[in-house]
Amino acid sequence: MKTYQSSTKDRKKNFFIRHKYALIIAASVLVVATVITLSVVFTLPDKPVDTDVNVDPPVSDVVTPPTIVMPINGATVGMDYADDKLVKWETLNIWKWHPAVDFVGSGDVVAIMDGKVTDIEKTALDGNVITIEHDGGYVSIYKSLAGEVTVSVGDSVKAGDKIGSTSTSMMSELNTGAHLHFELKKDGKYVDPATLLPMNDDK
Repeated sequence: MKTYQSSTKDRKKNFFIRHKYALIIAASVLVVATVITLSVVFTLPDKPVDTDVNVDPPVSDVVTPPTIVMPINGATVGMDYADDKLVKWETLNIWKWHPAVDFVGSGDVVAIMDGKVTDIEKTALDGNVITIEHDGGYVSIYKSLAGEVTVSVGDSVKAGDKIGSTSTSMMSELNTGAHLHFELKKDGKYVDPATLLPMNDDK
């Protein structure tokens, strides 16, 4: 009786038939493992996060309010600011608005804030006048000063720097005596100096 041995091809075929379920399970496990590995790799951060490093919070810009001082010390308020009514100017004997505060008395006149001297002039009615521009759109105007001013056009001044002294050079307010006629503008418009100056203790 002849014995036939199966060919190599038949043996391979029989092997796959007998182990097909095991091969399917193994292939499935391999696919799942590959998917999990790729998911982990692609979700990792580009750089490791160092949780031990203390990160300082950002420092916010701190705005320091400007220093504001009175233009003269020890003086009394004469004619006050009046933009909504007419007041009598005794020297001229007329009624009109008064866009300033008159500080009556003799003494040094100082810049109310840091700024730059933009104009120095002398007129018959206003006397010796110094104009200083400040940050924030403010312009301070000092009238009725003595002739000996201590600044020049273009000078930078600090709050409290002396710029001159009071006098009777303002002919339109001659009857007031030695005084400072102080005007203040904000963005080109007259404003009450009391809205900016620390005047509570001086009135």
